[in-house]
Amino acid sequence: MLERNKQREAWKIVPEQVIHTAYERFERHKLPHKIKRIMPDEFDQHGLLDYLEPRVADLSHYKRIVHIGDLQGCFAPLQELLEGGFDDEAFYIFIGDLLDRGIQNGEVIRFMIDECLPCKNVALIYGNHEIHIHRFAKNLPILSNDFRLHTQPQLESAKFHRDEANALIGKMIDALKYEFHGQQVLITHAGLSRIPERLAPLPSLHFWKGIGGYDFAVDEAFAAQQHNEGWMQVHGHRNKAELPVEAAPNSFNLEGQVEFGGHLRIMTLEHGKNGVQATTREIKNDIYRRRKTASPSEEFGSATAGSAAGTISPELMERLDEHPLVSEKRFASHPHIRSLNFTRKAFFDGAWDEVNVMARGLFVADDRRIVARSYPKFFNMDERVETQMEALEKHLQFPLKCWVKENGFLGILGWDHLNEELFFTSKSTPESPFAGWFREIFEGEVGDAGIRKTQDLVKNRNLSLVFEVNDPVRDPHMIAYDQPHVVLLDALERLEDFAPLGATDREQIAQIIGIKSKAPGPTLKNWKDFSGWIRAVKREGHLYQYREKYIEGFVVEDAAGYQFKIKLDFYSFWKQMRAFKDRIRRARLKEHPLPNEPPLIYGSTPGQKEEAARFHDWLVTLSSDDLEQNIIALREIYFRERGVKV
Repeated sequence: MLERNKQREAWKIVPEQVIHTAYERFERHKLPHKIKRIMPDEFDQHGLLDYLEPRVADLSHYKRIVHIGDLQGCFAPLQELLEGGFDDEAFYIFIGDLLDRGIQNGEVIRFMIDECLPCKNVALIYGNHEIHIHRFAKNLPILSNDFRLHTQPQLESAKFHRDEANALIGKMIDALKYEFHGQQVLITHAGLSRIPERLAPLPSLHFWKGIGGYDFAVDEAFAAQQHNEGWMQVHGHRNKAELPVEAAPNSFNLEGQVEFGGHLRIMTLEHGKNGVQATTREIKNDIYRRRKTASPSEEFGSATAGSAAGTISPELMERLDEHPLVSEKRFASHPHIRSLNFTRKAFFDGAWDEVNVMARGLFVADDRRIVARSYPKFFNMDERVETQMEALEKHLQFPLKCWVKENGFLGILGWDHLNEELFFTSKSTPESPFAGWFREIFEGEVGDAGIRKTQDLVKNRNLSLVFEVNDPVRDPHMIAYDQPHVVLLDALERLEDFAPLGATDREQIAQIIGIKSKAPGPTLKNWKDFSGWIRAVKREGHLYQYREKYIEGFVVEDAAGYQFKIKLDFYSFWKQMRAFKDRIRRARLKEHPLPNEPPLIYGSTPGQKEEAARFHDWLVTLSSDDLEQNIIALREIYFRERGVKV
């Protein structure tokens, strides 16, 4: 070492005392067991590089390899992708840039810590935005204002601490080379123009930010290199030209501007009869921080004064566009239509105002015409101050009319005036499986004649029809139904202001189309009747039935049109039992210890606690296959074995 030091350029020579001091420290202190000590005569230069070089991982024992693009703090599309959790037969690679710019950093980081860190079939690639997590982990000054002012508060709200940050960074790698049934693949965050002979000598920054500027055509450069023959690469980070996922032959670009309402990109490799095949997917992100746009130059009227028939007023449109708790979705199938919905933050934080409560299933064309709309957001009893008994007693106007609350998903039927056709959608998108199921069930029930009548009603009367869609096969909830069907909840005029037709008109429309209308519940004439009925319902708890049937609850409407919901204990109890069933199933899948105590039943009576304990003791005796069944099927088996009639 001393001789090599003397041969260096003058400005690189280290004082000899420094070298002697370093060697003395090595002599005095033992290295930790996890650090290998390499003596100078053990390795030549190339031997040392061989030792440091990451091995090519053989992932051929997995059924598929799933590559997940830049998240940038956007959780909703990831949640959609991994709705059923991680598959033990798949290997998952997150391409980097987990956080920043999005508005769901807390949800993302908790998912990474709670779900990803324990998994052996998950790899995390270090991206350029991971440096902020790294600095947070080491308690170093944060250099990014955006991270410090925007991302870090979200992480702190999610109880993310430095030990977790260190564990997360410890799982991350700069690059990954792997083989899958003969196909060789290189994974980096920013992409490389050629496959390096060795990864070890390259600086980490090349993997995080790439070589060349942000607009460098790295995919084109990779495809042009004969040296790369036989390899694929997958990366994220840069895509200024807005290239598709397969941006060039064998080069996959997973940067889709997810943080700005773009897409989370996914590439999956699977092995079949035709060898290794790549499939791609893009999931639209609807929950994002909106970029402020310029205000219109014209003068606007009052947002509460109403608007021309079927049209959102310019002022309200602007307020919806700029509201931080309202998100927008666009659709490839209907590019001229967007949906406006309140954000998850509004829901979880209870942050409601007169603007974002109306952004619930609201679909507007680019000419501001309302294509379809649903109810403004209304709340459960006791969910907010104004729905607690003390407040209700002061402002309810009697009589109260109750309606049976169905236990399915929302289907909205409007009119696309540009395409001259019915517009079927779920609460937020016409492109989800739910929207497809809604259309299928509706058309199957009403037939061709019913569809023609519906077109006439919705188009010529400027209506939006709101349905509960009950599909016991594909979307079972807590309440059992015999077969798929739709229930007409309300017929709303497609106006800016909430304007439902009366009960007589709704019943007539249901009869004309040939479908069910919502079922009436009790009518309560005064406060004494209402409060007495509530006490009776609570007294019976999870055993309460309405007309000898278990139901989800009631929607209550007073004489002035004010609405709130009542969720019954039977529904709430079994919803919690479903969550506990899923906990046991996940624990089994991950070979974790089973929960050894029954779940905490919120607002429970002694009878409910006893029932929960019995159900818990029964659940833990079931096989993993049994636990894959929905809660309705399991509940029926449980009651049948106990001799209880459901």
